Amino acid sequence: MYREKKPFDVSPYDHPDIYPGPRPATSFLYWKGKAHRMEAEQGLPVEQHSIHFPNMDHVLGSLAFQSANVKKVEEVLLEDGLSSKVPVVAYGSNVCLAQLQYKFGLRPEEDDFMLCLKGKVLDSDIVYAPFLAPYGSLPAVIAPVKGAVAEVWLTFIDKKQLELINSTEIDYELREHSGQKVHLDTGEVFERVYAYYKPQALLWEGKMRRFADIPGNSPLPSVWQSDMLNELKVAVEHKGTREEFIHLLRWDRRYRDYVEDYLESECTHTFDHSDWKEVETIVSVGEMKRSF
Repeated sequence: MYREKKPFDVSPYDHPDIYPGPRPATSFLYWKGKAHRMEAEQGLPVEQHSIHFPNMDHVLGSLAFQSANVKKVEEVLLEDGLSSKVPVVAYGSNVCLAQLQYKFGLRPEEDDFMLCLKGKVLDSDIVYAPFLAPYGSLPAVIAPVKGAVAEVWLTFIDKKQLELINSTEIDYELREHSGQKVHLDTGEVFERVYAYYKPQALLWEGKMRRFADIPGNSPLPSVWQSDMLNELKVAVEHKGTREEFIHLLRWDRRYRDYVEDYLESECTHTFDHSDWKEVETIVSVGEMKRSF
């Protein structure tokens, strides 16, 4: 079972315990299949963040290996800079490096240039959903929790990349937030940001449960994916081994439907998160205000 120190080269598609995946310690640029460490001081706009380009051909890139090649974000963006990018909140597996490798591998013709900047969201927490991902994990949803602060990442992607990510998030809809409750670690706030939304959370023993992988300040209990799956196995009275249970969740559609029916009927909390509204038009950075 995977809890602490989850490997960076294993994705949730490989094993459900990995979800939502290990979180890099710093902001990064994902490009050409590896991570490029980013750094910035308070008050610096995204374009002025520094990117460390690695010499090693390894998924961890300059997150793990030294590099003397440093450039500003504005030096590596195309002519339209950040203006054509859409700011999308990543709170589940979309900053897991192995997951990004898998998703961009679905359409290798797409440019995988993706800025992933560390931040936080206020009055929300990242909690377990009451349904299963195709690979057997209980995925994440963003739920209203007054006073909570949860780590999220703001990813800047073009609209073609957005189509790709949309195709891997079919259980969700894209929602818009304009309440300035999503802040980058540098303090920058964008007028509008988007996130994948589902108004249902897992209710387990009377409470929603948050992911132990995700830093935050919340009244909710934190649970590892592996332990949540263990509890689910007991709840549905599966008599086989843990490995057999996970295999059935991943590969036996009839059994997976049985477990999801249980989750829907016994463990689903439906909510309305007023911070996240239906999208009328997707707006890129160049069409919105920014502030500190």
